[in-house]
Amino acid sequence: MIRRLEDNDIFEAIKLMNKSTQENSYNNTERNEAKWISFLINIVNQQKDNPNYLAIGDYSNNKLTGFLLANTFVGHYNDDPIMDVKDCIVDSDNSNSYTVIRLFDSMIDHVRKHNGKRWRADSIRTHKDTWKYAKLLKLKYNAELFYAAHGNIGE
Repeated sequence: MIRRLEDNDIFEAIKLMNKSTQENSYNNTERNEAKWISFLINIVNQQKDNPNYLAIGDYSNNKLTGFLLANTFVGHYNDDPIMDVKDCIVDSDNSNSYTVIRLFDSMIDHVRKHNGKRWRADSIRTHKDTWKYAKLLKLKYNAELFYAAHGNIGE
């Protein structure tokens, strides 16, 4: 069952994110737990009054099996709003691609309901996992695949 994350769901989302960061490599990204928790709480709070923010979870037997965090930005090429998926985290023990699909279906319905037209989802995971994630979104939603480059500034 998909539903909005609320104030009392924060701890479960934190535990799932911690599990995900222990199991996965997030390329060149050192997670600051306090910053990420502030980000999570901000989206949960903002979505109460603003459809440009979305924090949803997939629950099975009252257990959080995955969540999606997103917010809208305005494209600088054409001033169109785009729902930007920031996190799509799933429990590797209890979830699969269907959890991702349920979360994305709900996000897309939310965007459609509020007259949005576009969404995007980037990934900072390992190349193999990023490619699987992108292929799933392309297959299910006919998403366009783009490439990005990330660099480190050396000393």
